[in-house]
Amino acid sequence: MNNWLGNALAAMLCWGLWAFFPKLSLSRISTASSVFYEACGVMATSLVVVFLLGPGIDRDLEGALYAVLTGIFGTVGLYFFFSAVKTGPISVISALTALYPVVTVVLAVVVLHERLAVRQVLGVLLALVAAALLSSRA
Repeated sequence: MNNWLGNALAAMLCWGLWAFFPKLSLSRISTASSVFYEACGVMATSLVVVFLLGPGIDRDLEGALYAVLTGIFGTVGLYFFFSAVKTGPISVISALTALYPVVTVVLAVVVLHERLAVRQVLGVLLALVAAALLSSRA
């Protein structure tokens, strides 16, 4: 198995658990509290990654800025995700929010000038159809 494939499958498993556990926590604590405790988990895990698995902390300011922006948008998105999960069906919400790569693909094409093959464009269009189907009433 390719190294990237193993990592991608591990990420999928972790993110599947990440999307599931909020439904359990939000049945007991507030959205804001859940975001806070999630951040505690992120900080603890980040310390392990940086100091035990990584080479330490880089000091490139532009790279750090993008990482901080990642954290800001991740936390804001997390709050909206938790707010949705608190009152809605996790099965639909997790599938709908998992379509976030469509935003990434559009930004990659527009900002980074990456090119998509016709098959990939069709995949993005099918993802948009999936979003419409997931968000419509049954």
